[in-house]
Amino acid sequence: MSIPMAVPARTSRPPLPDRFVAVAALALATALVHTAPLRATLAVARIAKRCTRRPATATEAGRVVAARDWASRFFPGRAACLEMSLAAFLASTLHGKAVDWCIGCRFAPCESHAWIEADTQPVGETNTSDRPFHVTLRT
Repeated sequence: MSIPMAVPARTSRPPLPDRFVAVAALALATALVHTAPLRATLAVARIAKRCTRRPATATEAGRVVAARDWASRFFPGRAACLEMSLAAFLASTLHGKAVDWCIGCRFAPCESHAWIEADTQPVGETNTSDRPFHVTLRT
């Protein structure tokens, strides 16, 4: 008898162009976070956002997050929320769609986190209505 584990269910593979963009965005995000100062990473994010054509819908942002999650399964190193959210942000801008990259915190317990938002709603995040994150920085 097998025991069910707390492993996310396998999802279908995203379309090929989304996978290529997600892999490139994850590599770029990891390089930026690990080698560049935060102010340089924020400058890159602001420039990338200026090059977008229109805001992303929640569905489009969800598709980018799903592709990023698929690409992260093959990533050999540590990819925490900062790298993952920046990768989703960059992937969305590479598709020509604007999302907000947010870095924030919450208290009790004290915790920091990074995520993306579309239509002012977090995308791909668990609902923490009892202890919401407060946005410290929005790009």
